This record gives sequence, C-alpha cells and structure tokens, in this order.
Amino acid sequence: MATPGVSFEITDDIKTFAVKYVEESGFYKNRLADFLGISRPTLDKVLEENNDFFTSLKRADAVFCKSLIDLVKKKNPSFLLKTKYREEFDDSIRLSSYNPEEQIKKMVALMDSDSDEEIIIASD
Repeated sequence: MATPGVSFEITDDIKTFAVKYVEESGFYKNRLADFLGISRPTLDKVLEENNDFFTSLKRADAVFCKSLIDLVKKKNPSFLLKTKYREEFDDSIRLSSYNPEEQIKKMVALMDSDSDEEIIIASD
C-alpha cells in the first residue's frame, strides 16, 4: 500500500508514455514504476484507481508479447523450447540410439516380408 498522504497525479501524457513503454518493453511493474519515477506501491494504487489505465497497460503488454512471439518464430524456436523445456524436447537420447542404416534394413525386410509381425534386425 502506498504511503498515506502521498499522491501521484497521472496525466493523459504520462499514461500515453507508460503504455508506449510497456508496448516496447513488457509489463514489469517494478520497471514501469521506475520509469514513472514512483514506488511500486504507488503504482499499484494508481492502477487500482484507474482501471482503464490498467486495462490499457495489459493490452500494451499483450502487444509486446505478440511481437516477441512473432520475433521468436522468425528465429529458431526449437532452440528455445529445448533450452526452456529440456525434458519435453530432449532429443539427445533418441539421436544417440537412432541408427538410420538399421531403420532402412527394417523397412526393406518389412516390404519383402509377407508377415504382419515386427521384424527384428540384429545390429552389427
């Protein structure tokens, strides 16, 4: 909660600058408070008192997130997924056990076979 008796008047110009700031940098309340030159509790009070301003900031944050996602899509998203979600996107185990020549032998044997059973090829 903000200190009693301390007020911060937020003008339309300040709101416009704050929304632009959030569109470009994301909605981090501590950084936005620093940008506005106020404390975090004061910013929380301002946001409580100005629901439209809070909504504008959240919308600006959504614009930032979308632009960030679009930027990542242009890059290499698989690297980010493999870095952030290692267990779900860990391909090191699969790659080390994958032998393309063995898979080709299995496919050829399967095509030449009349059986529906799985064909097991011994590795060299």
